[in-house]
Amino acid sequence: MRVIAGQWRGRRLQAPVGEDVRPTTDRTKEALFSILGPQVVGSVVLDLCCGAGGLGVEALSRGAGRAVFVDAARRSLTATAANLARCGAPAGSYVLEQGDALAWLARWPGTGGQPWLLLGDPPYPSEVAGAMIRMLQAGGLPPGLVCAVIEHGSRTPGLPALGPDWQQRRYGQSQLAVFRPGAAAPRQESIR
Repeated sequence: MRVIAGQWRGRRLQAPVGEDVRPTTDRTKEALFSILGPQVVGSVVLDLCCGAGGLGVEALSRGAGRAVFVDAARRSLTATAANLARCGAPAGSYVLEQGDALAWLARWPGTGGQPWLLLGDPPYPSEVAGAMIRMLQAGGLPPGLVCAVIEHGSRTPGLPALGPDWQQRRYGQSQLAVFRPGAAAPRQESIR
């Protein structure tokens, strides 16, 4: 696992050992950040179910204003902190939060209107990805959301049908549900 672009390009990142952490592949990460494009620069990025923090670290490397890393597992946050230190992330550019990602997001006060991005990468066998999608579909999140990308597997349970503000993209075994408030009809894209 490595940072693929930006100021920390090529830096190796370490993931905690165990089957419950599945880092996003470089190919999927590259596709995700291609989708986000220049919207990353200056945004607050939420990395929910952060694992080793690969998505949030990548966002900071590409110019995000701040990253918030949320995970229920302390060892994931320890690995994230080590990866941020390995890259030399300045204090104040990130926050580490231990807790359930859905409960944390439900009580998050927002950015005061500053643009923000939501990146969710919950374990594929769990129903958390579906719950994140339903939460986004229900609305009621703080203002300023530009885009949300929820990574999931083809057999992830509990995934709802995607509405008109969503796109579904497939990259091998990984799928990205992309939400843009006020976007056009969904588009299917598959890369094998």
